[in-house]
Amino acid sequence: MNRLILALALFGIALGANAALLMRAGPGHAPQLGTARVELGRITLAVPQALIREKVQFAGGWLDRLDLAVGIQDFEPLPQPSAEDPFRPIPERLTLILTASRGEPVAAELFHTVYARFLARETWSNPGGLVMRRFRQGTPYEDRELYLGVGGRRPFVALCPLDAHREMEPCLTRIRVGDLDAELRFNARHLPEWRRILQEASLLVENLPVPQDQSRSGGTRAHSTPAMKTSISATSTIPPSNEKISGTP
Repeated sequence: MNRLILALALFGIALGANAALLMRAGPGHAPQLGTARVELGRITLAVPQALIREKVQFAGGWLDRLDLAVGIQDFEPLPQPSAEDPFRPIPERLTLILTASRGEPVAAELFHTVYARFLARETWSNPGGLVMRRFRQGTPYEDRELYLGVGGRRPFVALCPLDAHREMEPCLTRIRVGDLDAELRFNARHLPEWRRILQEASLLVENLPVPQDQSRSGGTRAHSTPAMKTSISATSTIPPSNEKISGTP
């Protein structure tokens, strides 16, 4: 009996030691994870697991959507909790929700047919070259503001909560890269960095698809994706670059 108790005690100590080793990811270090093979529609992706936000998606496979998260300043994987520094602050994140593009209406159409008819007449200039438009009271978007920017590869349009809710709700915009759509969610304080955020997010999404030859063979080796034509379109919001986006509807 005593031997059984001793064996169980040693087994518990071993489990505790292994758990401690797994949690010891020194400050600033990304988790040591592999690559998940994800199928979004007809697109095969090779996704570093360190970028995947939902652990249930770590195994990859056929998914309707893929949730990613990176540090918004450096676009690196978010650090995992560390037993050495449990109170280390987590960097501010950018969340990307990826889906296969299903041919939704182009952003210009949605801007003119949906948002424009609810906008108030006033406009305000904001840092980063953005123009802010508010929605009229009593409309479906009265608790949101619309931010418009030009001068990047394509116009930028984001829906953001009013000031009182900005620490609880993110701004939303979308980009389209090849056959993938990505909804971007970030804190409104990063709006002035919209050009960098769009560029970095586009490059991240652009490099996830597996080349067709590897996709057919089932490989998920590291690869260099050929440059694709990237179309940035803020969901439901971006008119073509030759149209005014700040004019009164």
